[in-house]
Amino acid sequence: MQDKDTNKNILQNIGVDINDEKIHIDLNKTKSFFQTLQDTLNQKAQKMQSDIEQGKVDLDNIGLKVDNEQIDIDLNKTKNFIEDLGNKLNNFIKDLENSIDNISKKES
Repeated sequence: MQDKDTNKNILQNIGVDINDEKIHIDLNKTKSFFQTLQDTLNQKAQKMQSDIEQGKVDLDNIGLKVDNEQIDIDLNKTKNFIEDLGNKLNNFIKDLENSIDNISKKES
């Protein structure tokens, strides 16, 4: 029952109301919600790109060496990198969920 209530609250926060076989969509709320979500995702993507450009992601540290003639892969380093990336993605998803919750709270 709680999941149903949570889903209903989320829908209402983004401007969708379903009652008595009718669907009402508040386009201003929906547009505002998705614009804020887009802005949040853009900020996260820009930070990730900045980290890559600043050398915070070092190919040698992740077990890759690439030149014009060959590609060398150190599987141990790559495994560690993938595990670390998985943890970072989990944190990113948690941050995204928190952002969505914050947006929902602002909209209601």
